[in-house]
Amino acid sequence: MGLIEMAAFVVIAIALVHLWIVRKSHHHQALTISEQIKADENIKKTLAMGLYYRFKKNEKTEEGKEVVEKNSELFIKEDPISFERFVANVFEMKFNGTAWVTNPSWDFGVDFDLTVKDEKYLAQVKCYKDDIGYEPIALLHSNVIKEEAAGGYIITTGSFNENARTYARGLKNIELIDGVELVEYWLAGVKEVDEELVGEVSRA
Repeated sequence: MGLIEMAAFVVIAIALVHLWIVRKSHHHQALTISEQIKADENIKKTLAMGLYYRFKKNEKTEEGKEVVEKNSELFIKEDPISFERFVANVFEMKFNGTAWVTNPSWDFGVDFDLTVKDEKYLAQVKCYKDDIGYEPIALLHSNVIKEEAAGGYIITTGSFNENARTYARGLKNIELIDGVELVEYWLAGVKEVDEELVGEVSRA
């Protein structure tokens, strides 16, 4: 594992352990973990970077052989396909909808469909460390028009370059979700589950 990956996971671990200790000491009277993290932009950026390293593709050598990294058993390592399911679950919780992950071999630029109040939205997911250009936005937009969907989302662990943002401004029904916003959606779901658990404990 490289220094960047190691630093990301160390920061995440330290932050979460610290927040767990604070939370424990106040017997659930302190702010929830998600609320405390929400106040710190750097933690959210670190979590976004952590998501990238959790789900990124294995790199390949010049000969095309896959390089499998050796990670601590403590770390969670999955692939980009798992990332699509992860994001679909986050969006289901965020929008109280139903998501269906498409088959990777024939997704045509749509990684999952999201149905919210009988309206269909299309989403494309990118586990990238670089900023995304306008091309994926154009592809998703064409699918939104073709399928007569209500709108679409481009979601990435990184961000978007200026060309992408300029292109998207002219499209009212396409929303760009960068790594920090994805973390915020994720934390909103964590907070909801946390509040449900606290409610169950208080009723017991």
